[in-house]
Amino acid sequence: MVHTCVVAGCRNRRTPGTTLSFYRFPRDPERKQRWIAAVNREGWVPNDGSRLCSTHFISGRMLQLPTSNSLLQFI
Repeated sequence: MVHTCVVAGCRNRRTPGTTLSFYRFPRDPERKQRWIAAVNREGWVPNDGSRLCSTHFISGRMLQLPTSNSLLQFI
């Protein structure tokens, strides 16, 4: 399955040989809302296939800690 990043203007796609990671939106409602706000697409709601690529995270990867603030670079 090809994943594309949902961030407006980002053209990153998961293709063979890519070093990018693609992350699903968190299930935790509070974290999920912060991610949605950071994507900054008016009226947009993520679905099960929505992904963010690793270029939008401060460390280049999502931290696995449930209280992590390693959110998107543009927050």
